Amino acid sequence: MKPVLSICIPSRNRQLYFQQTIEALRQSLRTDIELVLADNSDDPSIMNDFMAERLADPRIVYLPSMGETLSMIDNWERTAAAATGDFMIFIGDDDYVDPEVVEWMNNILAIDPGVEAFGWRLVGYTWPYPGRPKLTSPVPFDASVVRVQQSDLFRRMFTWHDCAHVPTSGYSVYHSAISRRLMNSIKDSYGGRYFEHPVVDYDSAFKVICHGTNFVATNRPFGVMGSCPLSNSFGVGKLNTWRERIDLFISEVGHNYDEDIKFREFPFTSALGTTATVAVAQTWFKDKYGLKIENWGANFAKACAKDCENYADEADFNAAAEAYRMAFSLWEDGKYLRNFTPLYKGGLGKGKTVSSGFTADSIYIDQDVGVSTPAEMFALVRGLVWPVDQLDLSAIRHGMPKRQNDDMLERLLA
Repeated sequence: MKPVLSICIPSRNRQLYFQQTIEALRQSLRTDIELVLADNSDDPSIMNDFMAERLADPRIVYLPSMGETLSMIDNWERTAAAATGDFMIFIGDDDYVDPEVVEWMNNILAIDPGVEAFGWRLVGYTWPYPGRPKLTSPVPFDASVVRVQQSDLFRRMFTWHDCAHVPTSGYSVYHSAISRRLMNSIKDSYGGRYFEHPVVDYDSAFKVICHGTNFVATNRPFGVMGSCPLSNSFGVGKLNTWRERIDLFISEVGHNYDEDIKFREFPFTSALGTTATVAVAQTWFKDKYGLKIENWGANFAKACAKDCENYADEADFNAAAEAYRMAFSLWEDGKYLRNFTPLYKGGLGKGKTVSSGFTADSIYIDQDVGVSTPAEMFALVRGLVWPVDQLDLSAIRHGMPKRQNDDMLERLLA
């Protein structure tokens, strides 16, 4: 049987997390999924030994380490090339996606076989480590299923519509299911590759949003965005850690893409933070493909302010704010400096969450509830959300008034 969904997991030197994620996905009884597992570690033997007894699973496509380190772009590229499913999704080796998402996809494809991209809510989970602070994860009550207009996604991605520290558009192949048809069209249209820029998740999102036309999303969670101590996301809100991870990332790319001659008039670098990292990748994409975007600078400045506000340590906040402030003073004669007004608030999510329990629209789960992996976290979440076969697909089948659809979309992408 040809798989409906290829779950692609490229990995490098995080074998412990990779192995647990593989084992969790293998517990699924679904035969319409494919697991494309690409090891890019310095020591090939660790994963080769682990996989030896698991290759009998016909759902597994294993790409071993080649003994010579590949760039992230090349490792993602060979992973996508090995996938055979009608749709593909990439997740991190410290993440999780519920294979039952295929059931939801099949239900929608039976109504509209032309859907090119599926998106859904994610739950956050930080892997245990010594000194991990108290963390909670919100799970929304709403399980709306909506169509998403390309114009809305474009506005959110390229004009920084919500002024969030990263664009609220979604639809990267990272944690969204993108059709093979669309992925191959992207490859044909953008340089003969699936991925071109080292910031591969946003590279993918830019192209899916610009090239796709038929998008569906749900507020019902189908996956977990994990964060282990070795991940880049672990550095968010920790300035020195973030800069160390960026230095390592750039060294493995093989060249400093921040210093491309084309960016001399855009004085932002990835070391400034996650917002600047996305903006650098956007600048590359817009320059390479002649995409002209107007009236985005003020929103971008507000997004950078929110990036600074993620820092719990006041010294980190001040250092990040000063570095951003310098960049804004150099960019377009300081035109957007007045829009950059960060306020120290004590860190990521400070004052916005409850320790656990109910709010008006969510239930907050204490991450110390007795789970130790993203898969175990999702097993708990699954018992709190609508079953797949009970999700309301009337908006896909019959459509709905634009205002109602837009209201649902705002909740989803908030």
